[in-house]
Amino acid sequence: MSKILLVDDDVDLAELIKTRLSAENHELFVTNTGDGAFEFAKKIKPDISILDVMLPGMTGYQICRKMRKDPELYRHAILILTALGEEPEILHGLEQGADDYLVKPFKGERLLDKVASLQALLKMVGTRNVVTQLPGTDAIKREINHQLARDYAIAAVYIDIVGFKPFIANRGPDGQRQALEFMSKFLVGLTRDGGFYESFVAHMGGEHFVVMLKLEDYERFTSSLTQHFDQRIREMYTGTEIDQGYIIAKDRRGEEVRCPIMALSVGVAHTQYRKFKTAKKLFEVLAQVRQKAQPSDGKSVVFVDRRRSDR
Repeated sequence: MSKILLVDDDVDLAELIKTRLSAENHELFVTNTGDGAFEFAKKIKPDISILDVMLPGMTGYQICRKMRKDPELYRHAILILTALGEEPEILHGLEQGADDYLVKPFKGERLLDKVASLQALLKMVGTRNVVTQLPGTDAIKREINHQLARDYAIAAVYIDIVGFKPFIANRGPDGQRQALEFMSKFLVGLTRDGGFYESFVAHMGGEHFVVMLKLEDYERFTSSLTQHFDQRIREMYTGTEIDQGYIIAKDRRGEEVRCPIMALSVGVAHTQYRKFKTAKKLFEVLAQVRQKAQPSDGKSVVFVDRRRSDR
């Protein structure tokens, strides 16, 4: 069961939606005007808001933006109802911070599917990796979308652990767990002890991590990240391995090869020169820049995107 706020000036349609969702054991709260809808949401704190676009008073888009800027409401799920099904209208709604949209007229089953999808989304973004105890890809992309909808200046730092797979090949499953636990504790500790309070750390899977920060913090963060990692990672190796600068691991053909000590490949995308509308666009840039950061001589490397074209 979810607590759902419905904002729609079509009284008959609102009653039908309320009846249908209440029959599925959802708790419905209804208002038929845009004015006061935000304050009503602040009072009831819904899990999901369903917002019609065209409303008396504030529009659904305006309410959505206001919700995304509120610290008590910005993480709840938002579904936009629109009579205009054209792609620009839909994209505009998503860029205001909505999680999904539903085009009028719609069938009741379609509405139920959308609500179920939003429930699944909320559950998914709350799921954490069993080893690192960090949220995953969906959680950080949603967080980035919310920050962009709030017009915040942010930076996303994509972190790859280069040498992670050879380390696992050498150490086995226990080594994998130890390396992931080390990295998660290292990142959480770095953001906490370094005073990066408005940050979000996520584990994308395997050796891939992403940290979202305020724009003004990314240079200090990446400098501290690479410096401290290159020092601390030595804890994972024997004295002999540190002295020689490599470990022995088997490649895919089963042959023994020398593999360097783990280091970080760090790519940064930010909003200083580009206006990103969605996390998808920002991650497209991250995919490009992280390939340009190639560690050498066992030292971590940072590459920052400084291009000035809009996305």
